[in-house]
Amino acid sequence: MKISVKKNIIALFVFIALVGILPSCKKQSVLLQIDGNVPAPAMVTILNVERTPGGAKINYKLPKDENLLYVKAIYEIHPGVTRETKSSIYKDTLVIGGFGDTLAHDIKIYSVGRNDKASVAVTVTVNPLLPPVKSVYKNLVLQATFGGAAITFDNPSEDALAIVLMHDSTGNGDWATVKTYYTGAPKGIFSVRGFDSVKTKFGVYIRDRWNNKSDTLIEELKPLYEQVIDKSRFKEIDLPNDTYAGHVYSGLPPRAMNFLWNNIWNSHNDIFHTSPGDPHMPLSFTFDMGTEVTLSRFKLFSREGSSGAYTGGDPKIFEVWGSNDPDKDGGWNNWTKLQTFTSVKPTPGSVVSSEDLQYAVVDGQDFEFPLGIPQVRFLRFKILETWGGFQYIYISELSFWGTEN
Repeated sequence: MKISVKKNIIALFVFIALVGILPSCKKQSVLLQIDGNVPAPAMVTILNVERTPGGAKINYKLPKDENLLYVKAIYEIHPGVTRETKSSIYKDTLVIGGFGDTLAHDIKIYSVGRNDKASVAVTVTVNPLLPPVKSVYKNLVLQATFGGAAITFDNPSEDALAIVLMHDSTGNGDWATVKTYYTGAPKGIFSVRGFDSVKTKFGVYIRDRWNNKSDTLIEELKPLYEQVIDKSRFKEIDLPNDTYAGHVYSGLPPRAMNFLWNNIWNSHNDIFHTSPGDPHMPLSFTFDMGTEVTLSRFKLFSREGSSGAYTGGDPKIFEVWGSNDPDKDGGWNNWTKLQTFTSVKPTPGSVVSSEDLQYAVVDGQDFEFPLGIPQVRFLRFKILETWGGFQYIYISELSFWGTEN
């Protein structure tokens, strides 16, 4: 027993001694790593360079050096405008971006130690592929639409871009910006309105987040005539098979269909909200515009708040039908489908950005009817899918443009 106790005491003293030594060793190791006298790490070895739109991916082999902390690249995207990209020791690739052309660019790559000493640079020359700011420009379409001009674009890389639309404000080359549309969507169309039906010069160019700019596309266009459709004549039509009962919540009156045309939007509660107690999809609702109209376009204003735009019961895919003599039994025989629409979020990903909210809640999502549709008095919306997969919907406001009979 005494021998056993003695061994345990000896073991305890050894453990205490080790505990005291280890922090000291660790501290000494750290001091060595940040010691200003430690030389800079060796250079990286370049293994491969992959050209990308507006940049490159540079793959390398790290030097064996305990003092190595990270690898960095320094390069100019414009004369006098320098960018720096870093990569940790746990990676073997630098992603370079920001070029607005396909010219040759020198990239200087450094290994950097824990004491901030950098190695001699390895210089790599890259010729980027055509950057999105230029490739998207190549497929831009600028054309006349009702009350203004429309821009159609394809952006397959979903790069963050600003599309700037201008007009010649005096007819003498005095260009003024009408609207800047920020997007990361793979494709889309946006319009500017408020122009008379007279020939006007419009111009459009693209800018990226590094301030690279495309050329300017200029077209002389004559906007098509349109007028705001008077919503004071609108009224609800309750057809069989439609969903028109307003949801009741928070002690408020039913959120009925007439909230769609009371000229109040950017609101959480001033909305048409169908009842969650009657879930089904598709669902439809119908209203009378009071007179026959040839429709050109409309705006759908989404609900304000976290349960509003691009989530929950916000309509994503829907059809708009027109008629002058609706079926009394709620059928679809006397209806003509005017168009199928899909709501598109301006920025990519699942996060609803401030740009998304501005477009959907404040400005209103724009939807255009094709040319040649018939004049109609009654409209019927058929919702096929919501953004959140809900089987009920909410919409804050609808506004229409076109020509009345």
